Amino acid sequence: MAQNKINRPITFLRRVIQFISFIFIVFGAYFGIKKQTLNYLPFIEVSKEYGEYKQQLAQEGKTIAIVGPEYPQAFDTYLPIKSCRFLRQTGTFRACFVHFISESIGWATPLRLILPHVLLFLILVVLFGRLWCGWVCPLGFIQDTLNIIRKTLKLRPFFVSGKIRKMFKTLGYILLSSIIVFSVISAIPVFPWSLRKQVYLSVCQMCPSRFIFPYLGGWPIVHNFVPIGYGVFTTISIIFTLLFITSFFMKRSWCRICPSGVLLSFFNRGSLLNKEKDVLKCVRCGVCVNVCPLQNEEIYIAGKNIGLDKKLAKKMINVDFPNCIHCFRCIDCCPEESCLKVKFFGFTIFRS
Repeated sequence: MAQNKINRPITFLRRVIQFISFIFIVFGAYFGIKKQTLNYLPFIEVSKEYGEYKQQLAQEGKTIAIVGPEYPQAFDTYLPIKSCRFLRQTGTFRACFVHFISESIGWATPLRLILPHVLLFLILVVLFGRLWCGWVCPLGFIQDTLNIIRKTLKLRPFFVSGKIRKMFKTLGYILLSSIIVFSVISAIPVFPWSLRKQVYLSVCQMCPSRFIFPYLGGWPIVHNFVPIGYGVFTTISIIFTLLFITSFFMKRSWCRICPSGVLLSFFNRGSLLNKEKDVLKCVRCGVCVNVCPLQNEEIYIAGKNIGLDKKLAKKMINVDFPNCIHCFRCIDCCPEESCLKVKFFGFTIFRS
């Protein structure tokens, strides 16, 4: 048992990659990365109407909820995870892909500008699925760091019941759907501009990133409470930020409803990175459930009713599920040799 506690090679590798990714994404500009012009990834231009309105506000000394200098990030690229648009002085990438969706809808961006970014996103998620959440996302790294601090202080984590987990999952789908709906409203001229400007980029207005990343990057933003639309979104973002902070007690609390994570979950099972389980080697110890940061039970349950059918003895069943962030803690901690495997392009890269 002592060996099982200290032998965590995959987790150690993941921590190293998380740390490097965090520094590169959040503080990349400090390392001299200059603005890149990539012809195959065109810059998404602001709509004429919004541009004129922005100039008018500047002349009047006014602002709206989401406003500021143009994007200075090195790459006008949208990552599948939370690369925040408010990292204006230090950030490496323009924004997250959910921001791209909302922005493109709100600005009625031409299809020829959208498709290259969509293609890049599809390539990244088909290759790795939600590995981006478990290994690269800066918000995921911060949450894991909070969890490490809690463990160091020898405090117990908060157990999340199945009912609450299901509620979080539903809330995540509602959140992503509402972002798309608000984005459509912000783009349709039939709605009054007074409404459209309030729901513009609702994803950024509600995201806890607006409280976290600006202060990390040294560019705090104004949090408006009037008119009422700004106030509602700002209040929601405060609630989500408090939820994020509860990651100290509840592992990966924000990941349970994160719209970027929900979007990636649709591709998790079809990616070229997948997990497999040898049902006959599983002894139902429950370690995979206990170490999972999201308390997913699917790997433990998978194949439970198959029994000892000899025809299945040489068969591995796929255990990729939407909520899995591919942290591979289950692989690292499983006590049964080769019971769980991680494959990439069909080749085994990790095994229990």
